[in-house]
Amino acid sequence: MKRKHILKWLGIALGAYLLYGVLTAILVPLPQKEAAGELWSQYEARLSEDASQERVRSIEDTDSALLWRLQLIESAEREVIFSTFDLRADGSGQDLMAALYGAAQRGVRVRIIVDGLNGFLHLQNSGVLRALAAEENVEVRFYDPIDLLRPWKLNYRLHDKYLIADGSKYILGGRNSNDLFLGSYQENQNIDRDVLVVSDGGEGSSVSQLLTYFESVWSQPENKTITGKTSSQTDALQERYAALCAVHGKELAAVDWEVETAAVTHVSLLSGSPRAEAKAPELWDALVCLMAQGDDVLLQTPYIICNDKMYNDLEALAETRQLRVLTNAIENGANPSGCSDYLREKQNILSRGVDVYEVVCGQSLHTKTILIGNDLSVVGSFNADMRSAYLDTELMLVIESEEVNAALRQESVQYIDQSRLALHDGGTEHGARFEEMTLPWAKRALYTILSVVQRPIRHLL
Repeated sequence: MKRKHILKWLGIALGAYLLYGVLTAILVPLPQKEAAGELWSQYEARLSEDASQERVRSIEDTDSALLWRLQLIESAEREVIFSTFDLRADGSGQDLMAALYGAAQRGVRVRIIVDGLNGFLHLQNSGVLRALAAEENVEVRFYDPIDLLRPWKLNYRLHDKYLIADGSKYILGGRNSNDLFLGSYQENQNIDRDVLVVSDGGEGSSVSQLLTYFESVWSQPENKTITGKTSSQTDALQERYAALCAVHGKELAAVDWEVETAAVTHVSLLSGSPRAEAKAPELWDALVCLMAQGDDVLLQTPYIICNDKMYNDLEALAETRQLRVLTNAIENGANPSGCSDYLREKQNILSRGVDVYEVVCGQSLHTKTILIGNDLSVVGSFNADMRSAYLDTELMLVIESEEVNAALRQESVQYIDQSRLALHDGGTEHGARFEEMTLPWAKRALYTILSVVQRPIRHLL
C-alpha cells in the first residue's frame, strides 16, 4: 500500500513537471522583442571603412563541401575553429573528426562547439567524439545543453555552421555536418550552399568579425565542456586520418587558394545575438533593409514560417520590387512542420504580393540565400522563419560582387525550372522542365492535421 502511495505521488510529480515543461517551453518564448536597428547601423558603418582583401567561391555539391572542409583543416598550422548545429559520427562526420584529430596531432589548436540539443541526441555517447576530445590540443563544448530545470532553454539553439583555419580562411553556410549534407555516403541528400572565404585577416575583415563572434559564443556560461576519453576509437581516428590522406593526398597537400577563389568588392558578416535567450529580430530587420536595396530580389529558403511583422515586411518589399521566393513544395520538403505550416499559410503568403516558386526536383532544398539586384549575395544559416528571427543563433554573409551574384542566379535557374510558380489567385504554372509530382493522400492528411495541431506553437517550429 505504501509503495502504491509513493508511485501515485511520483506520477503526480512527473505530470506536474511535464506540464511545467510544456507550458514554459511554449509561453516563455511567446513575447517577441522588437529590433532597434543596431545591426543594420553596424553594417552601414562598415561600408564606409576601407575594405579588406577577401576572395570568395561558392560550394554547391556535397562532395566538394566535404573535400573543401578537409582541405581547410589540413591547411591549418595554428588553429582550427569548428562550429556546427548538427555533427554526427557517421561517414562524413567521422572524416571531419579524423581530420581534426590529425590537425591536433601536428600541434594545431582545435576548438569545436556543437549545438547542445543535437549533441545530446547524436553525440552524447559517441566514443569517436570522446576520443577526439581527449587529444591535448582539442577542446569540445556543447552550446546550451539540456537543462531539466529550465526546459524552455531547449528552444534556444546554436544554428551557426562554419569552419575557420588560422584566422585567414573559412567556410560558412547552411550545411550541417553529417551525411545528409556532406560527401556521398548516402543516396538521398539535401541541396545546400556554403561559401569559402580567403582573407588577409585585417581588422575590418569578415574573418575578423567571425572570430569575434565565435569567442562570444564560445564563452557563454551555459556551455558544457565535453570530457575526453581515450579508447579503441583513438586508434580508429588515427587509421581513418591515414586513409583520408591516402585517398585525397594530392588534393589535401596543396591548394592554390587565390586561383580557387574570385576577388570581391566587400564581404561583411551579419550575426544575431550569441546568447541562449529570446532575441530581438535584428538580423531579420537587417536582411529586410538589404533586400530594400535592390529592385529584383530572390529569397531562397527551405520553408516560410512568419509572424505578422515578417509577413508585413515581405509585403512592403513586394510593393516596390520584384520579390521572388524559392522554397520547397510540400511534397519536396524534408521538414514536416515547415511543409504543414506552408499548407495552411500559402494563401496568406501569396496575398502579400510575393511570387513563390515551389521546388519539386526530388531533393529537399536547404539553401538559405538572398540575391539582391545584380551585385549583392547573402548566404548563411538563416531560414525565413520565426525560429531564425527570434530564437536561434544565426549568421549571414553579405558578399558584394557582380560575378558571384551572377553565378548564384545562374545556379538557381535549374531549381526555378523545376518549380511550380504559385499564382496569387491560387493556381500554379509549371517551370520549363517541371515534372508533375503528387502528394500521397496519407501524407497530405498528416500535414493537414499537423497544420492545425502545431498552430499554437508556430513560433517554435
